[in-house]
Amino acid sequence: MVIYPEGPLVRRWREGLVPVLPAGKGINAPPPQAEILLDFTAPLGKMTGIYYGLSTQLPKWGFWRGKIDEWIFVSHVFREYYELTTRQKDTLEGSIKEGLRSIGVAVSDLELILHDLRKYREFLDYFTWIEKGKIEKNPELVKKGEQSLKAVFIDMVDAYTGEGIALKLIAPRWPTIIADFMKLTDEDVDPKKIAEKLKVSEAEGVVLATKNKLYVEWRDRLFKETVRRRYENLLRQAEARRKSVQEYKDMLRDKIARHKMIKDALEKPEIRAAIYKSFFRPEAQAMSIDFMRLWAWKPFAPSEKYKNVKTAFNWIHATKAGFLPREIRELERELPKLLSAFPHMAVRIKEKTIEGKKVPFWDGYVEALPVEPSIDDVLRKLIPEIELEYGVKFTAVDLFKARNMLIEQFRESYSGLGGIEPWVWSPYFVFLDIPLSRGVIKIPPAGPELENITIANLLGATQTQNIIIAHCLEFVAKDKLLDQHVSRMLGEAGIKEEIIKGVKVEKILTIEEIVGEEFPEIYLGKEKIEEEKEEAKRMEEVKPIERAWMTRQKLKEVADKIRGAIGKFFASLGWEVAFFRAIGPYEFSLEDRLAEFYQPITAREFDRVRRFIETGMEVPGVVAPW
Repeated sequence: MVIYPEGPLVRRWREGLVPVLPAGKGINAPPPQAEILLDFTAPLGKMTGIYYGLSTQLPKWGFWRGKIDEWIFVSHVFREYYELTTRQKDTLEGSIKEGLRSIGVAVSDLELILHDLRKYREFLDYFTWIEKGKIEKNPELVKKGEQSLKAVFIDMVDAYTGEGIALKLIAPRWPTIIADFMKLTDEDVDPKKIAEKLKVSEAEGVVLATKNKLYVEWRDRLFKETVRRRYENLLRQAEARRKSVQEYKDMLRDKIARHKMIKDALEKPEIRAAIYKSFFRPEAQAMSIDFMRLWAWKPFAPSEKYKNVKTAFNWIHATKAGFLPREIRELERELPKLLSAFPHMAVRIKEKTIEGKKVPFWDGYVEALPVEPSIDDVLRKLIPEIELEYGVKFTAVDLFKARNMLIEQFRESYSGLGGIEPWVWSPYFVFLDIPLSRGVIKIPPAGPELENITIANLLGATQTQNIIIAHCLEFVAKDKLLDQHVSRMLGEAGIKEEIIKGVKVEKILTIEEIVGEEFPEIYLGKEKIEEEKEEAKRMEEVKPIERAWMTRQKLKEVADKIRGAIGKFFASLGWEVAFFRAIGPYEFSLEDRLAEFYQPITAREFDRVRRFIETGMEVPGVVAPW
């Protein structure tokens, strides 16, 4: 798991284990009473009903919720369930293997067809030169086409006419006969005229006249029509095979994704060790364990701090949202593709006229969140931790997606659809962590099946917007990891190793990107190379701006530390001087506002979820308001 900083106050049992969030830079603080271990045992199905009931109830209370992790373990002694899960996984594996085999065969067939297609396209080019030369009255172009076709005739047709007849075989007798044949035109059919024209013997003239007649007949009556017909047939086959390869890949995507989603607990070393050391006897007892971790959050507004409802977003420039200049350059390149896939991206699109056509473009503005910059230093310090946990490398587009994910949640809540209460426009959130383990035990020989649910631990916390965006970034990492897995299985992406600062780093790139890096002159072409050079030059121009920005950030951090130290000194004397304590955009008054206004709201929401679960389990003495 990613270790998130806590603060401004850290739980006692977490002190020294997690970083501390300085006051004003953010909040990640569970109220003391908002953490509890829940452990219940009931007849089969009881706990499952509570889980799904809670999952559907959370949105009605205004929460956005998502599943961030899951795995399953089934003892082989639990024969019915074990066979059901393994059969499903084995069936998917067999289907994937067969699909990959079909793709391999289809690609091989396509390559053979394309080989023949290239050859016949070349033949059609020769005929095109002749016809185009005649129309444009360009004898050189006609001659170029004729000589190319004559070379084909000599190599592929005349060479097989027999010994003593083929031009190649009688060349020792008349060394210039092939060159003489190349000089003939369609009108050269008289042996005597050919002999006079080329200054050769009459016997050679007879051979050349005969060969020229055969060539003209082959070219116009046989070869031309055959090439046209075969090119059309090959093109049909190539397009059909190319489409089938794409269809095979598309059909496999969901199967590969489904197979990846069936996460066996034994794939993870820490879970293997935990099961091995547990009191369960999976080798002797019919049992299963499945784990799901739900995250849920919604904003809340402390009294007199923020407006309750906001129905429209403000526009700010991406630099004010916290994006670096080089990240903005990357977004400018990638946004057109993103907009085609996600038309509701939180960017402002305008139009400009180029050569009489209106072309949409991004003007650099994005929709604002309650606190900007939303991509702040707290979030940036968490990015390497998330990258390490999931084994991915984030780009500016991924940061943008995580930020856009939160904006979409605000927007969807305002629509009034689906029974979800509108969100308040606030950077403070109630966050719920619900790690749920469900165990099923079958008591032999014909005993009941029991279901046990453990939530260790149900946690509620007050969190600020930057921490929530980090959670969104974890969901982006999961999506990115799944996409990369599918792409690698289908041969659309691969791994390229690089040495960065003495450390071997694996990058997952598309096949086009890999071959483009290895052989740019061949795969990219001159124009693409020039574009990349121009882009690299623009990025170099951006670096001084970015260095200046980073310098300002460092100076600001130093100033904040000095102000914070002075504020703490005054606070030790009993003087609360707000100017020296407010070193960030978030709440800094811990003793008064955080304890009195923020944490009670989180505690109430946590208590509501806890009571919902305990009510479903019919815990004595628990009275729910619903």
